[in-house]
Amino acid sequence: MADIFNEIDEELRQEKMKKLWDRWGVFILVVAVAIVLAVAGWRFFEHERMKQAEAFGDAFVAASRQAEAGDAKAAEEAFLAIAAKSSGGYPALAAMRAAGARAEAGELDKALAAFDALAANSSTPKRVAEMARIRAAYLALDVEERASIEARATPLAAAGNPYRAEAGEVLVLAAWKAGDAAAAARRIGELEAAADTPRDVLERLAVISALIKAQGSAGKAD
Repeated sequence: MADIFNEIDEELRQEKMKKLWDRWGVFILVVAVAIVLAVAGWRFFEHERMKQAEAFGDAFVAASRQAEAGDAKAAEEAFLAIAAKSSGGYPALAAMRAAGARAEAGELDKALAAFDALAANSSTPKRVAEMARIRAAYLALDVEERASIEARATPLAAAGNPYRAEAGEVLVLAAWKAGDAAAAARRIGELEAAADTPRDVLERLAVISALIKAQGSAGKAD
């Protein structure tokens, strides 16, 4: 009797499966095909994305080598091409390097405008934008008046800003360039007293401090 009941159960299960398949079989096949296509498409996309990233990386390295070789104009054009066509973090980095190449070529006004545009672009990563602002502040020392330079550097010199010390250095140089040795010396003292001022900044400030003291001594002698 047990065998009979088992056969009946098996037939009932098969009947249920048949009804389910008749009702949902096409849908199940469609879903299965869609999953297979989605996985295949994702793998293809990832493969193409990796190939593209490698191509952009190679182009970036080649442009960097042109810059290192002193061919600023060619490097600028290469970086601008990367910035226009690339994706991910490459556009901002390439635009940053293109602006730097303009500065190296002596095109200070264009370089300054490029750094400003990069910093103002909402798609620029925060750290890159901050770097562009400080680079612009340094360049401004050669092409702008003290008030304009201070307007650029003062917000960057606030506590907690990653380029606080460098911005402070810009403010020192702006004051010194304007002939305000007292303000320059005061800012140097503030930076020397700060525990987080980088050593390279301190070394440069020491040179400026020595020059200020030398000028002061010469003035007293006169």
